[in-house]
Amino acid sequence: MTIMGIALNAATIWLIAAALLFVIEAFTLGLTTVWFGGGAIGAAIAAMLGASVLTQVIVFMAVSILLLIFTRPIVKSRLNSRTEKTNIEAVIGQEGIAETDISEYKPGQVRADGKMWTAVCPSGTIPRGTVVTVVSIKGVTLTVEEKKEERV
Repeated sequence: MTIMGIALNAATIWLIAAALLFVIEAFTLGLTTVWFGGGAIGAAIAAMLGASVLTQVIVFMAVSILLLIFTRPIVKSRLNSRTEKTNIEAVIGQEGIAETDISEYKPGQVRADGKMWTAVCPSGTIPRGTVVTVVSIKGVTLTVEEKKEERV
């Protein structure tokens, strides 16, 4: 094939496609086009081995899909494992002090993470001054439970 006076074989075209896909991935960081770049490299290898155009396209699609299915989740989990919890997510699991009596039907106040929060307790009543553990957050209301005593 000749493009603008330059003779290109199928392998070169696939390698150019791979390079373009890698550049697109560098700008988007979506962890999608990089796998198709890998598929283009596989198709280039198939072209170098003399495979037909149909075989090259099949290799491109097969390698791309396999890379996408099997390696994307691994890479994505490793990249996202270093994220820190944001302010609200960080409160879950922390301890606080009940500043007022708390029950499921009578929200009270809890001091946790150095801030005052509205809190409910779905399992009974927690008296004022009790140490509590934050179980979850819905909106701006904490769900808490009385801290269980640890036995040695």
